Amino acid sequence: MDFGEKLINLRKKNRLTQKELAKKIGVTPSTISKYENATHKPPIFILAKLAETLGTTTEFLLDDVAGLREKNSVNAFPLIGNPELEKWYLELPYSFSEKELQLLKDISNVIESQK
Repeated sequence: MDFGEKLINLRKKNRLTQKELAKKIGVTPSTISKYENATHKPPIFILAKLAETLGTTTEFLLDDVAGLREKNSVNAFPLIGNPELEKWYLELPYSFSEKELQLLKDISNVIESQK
């Protein structure tokens, strides 16, 4: 997931419009659009404001999942062999709310109990 996609997902997760996010960090809505469409990258001080406002870290905003996959050994993930599942797994904490993550855990527990 690239920076723009992460920004869109986190903005929506925080139930913010581009206009609302722009106001919170002191830029224009068109600037947010440019960040989300990957035509511009924010300066570091804006990146820090984005991370704080969206409840994440600058590291997460800048890291990409493909990079994480390459950095880790083949044995690091049980889903190796299916890059789509691996990507989903790595993005879980950033793609779902706490309530949704708890629901996924509950579903996993039910599946585990059926084995």
